[in-house]
Amino acid sequence: MKKVGIITITGLGNYGNRLQNYALQKAIEKTSECHCETLINKSCRIKGYIKRILIPSSEVLSERERIFEKFNKEFIHFSDIRINNFSKDHRLLECDCLICGSDQIWNSDYPENDRANFGYFFPNIKVVSYAASFGTDTIAEKKKRRYAKYLKRMDAISVREEKGKELAEYLTGRDDICVHIDPTLLLTAEEWLPLEKKPVLYKGERYILKYFLGEKNKEINRELEEYAKKHNLTIIDVISKDSPYYNIGPSEFLFLERNADFIVTDSFHSCVFAIIYKRPFIVVERKENGLQSMGSRIDTLLNKFHLENRRYTGSDLSNIAQSSIDYSYVNVILEFERNESVQYLKKYLSD
Repeated sequence: MKKVGIITITGLGNYGNRLQNYALQKAIEKTSECHCETLINKSCRIKGYIKRILIPSSEVLSERERIFEKFNKEFIHFSDIRINNFSKDHRLLECDCLICGSDQIWNSDYPENDRANFGYFFPNIKVVSYAASFGTDTIAEKKKRRYAKYLKRMDAISVREEKGKELAEYLTGRDDICVHIDPTLLLTAEEWLPLEKKPVLYKGERYILKYFLGEKNKEINRELEEYAKKHNLTIIDVISKDSPYYNIGPSEFLFLERNADFIVTDSFHSCVFAIIYKRPFIVVERKENGLQSMGSRIDTLLNKFHLENRRYTGSDLSNIAQSSIDYSYVNVILEFERNESVQYLKKYLSD
């Protein structure tokens, strides 16, 4: 049986990166006769490195992180092989293919995103990407030359955003770069069901799911509270540290996405699961201090499924929330995209 190593973001605390990791693992195992393991990238900032050396991991992890670690142990197949940006583990030669993706593994704003996240180790290992993301519309000037070298070495490049395709084409001069859907979209709602878990706090009330990763937006919060009060809905916030739902894992997050009356978010993956579960949703532009705009991934998602009208533009929350989505039309597009992605994976994993 062929062995495939997944290179992706493996940090704790983010629902999207854990669920996309599981989804790519599952999709590879479904579409090819391969044993699939995720490689842990040990490259990190000096401060984090020192912290891990000086303090036992069990003491470093927060309650939320421990919940995510439990999810990892239950659902993610991790390899004993560790990768980093500064050395090569010859056990990588045991892999028939390295697959880079998905998520923001090529975001140049993150210092740890370098050689390892491109699978740039040995010339005789097949390296492809699947729905890899640069996260932003540009690349830091100091990384352009290195990124170009890493990308040119890859056997096949698949990115998640149209902007990512433009960047990769600019850096490499290649004309064979593909855009594919996030791996979470490769699995159906039924295939996600075994992972779901009802939060202990949930007592069956109707609710709005609120998931904002960026800065607080006072206007949207005010509108949201008014709408919830008017329609007798609870607001469940899964990201604010003072929320009783803060310490839930990916499995509980899936349950809340599936059962929400509607979802208000600035998160790419929250939008993705709204589409999978056919839930009404509203997208708010994310604002983050000191970071480049990450809106291109949501732009690609909404444009692909013709859902541009789900964007909140100010004082129109109620109108969007009560407008319907033609999910029969969305699903036609989704099935086409799934087939394109499966054919890509089969092509490069079966060779």
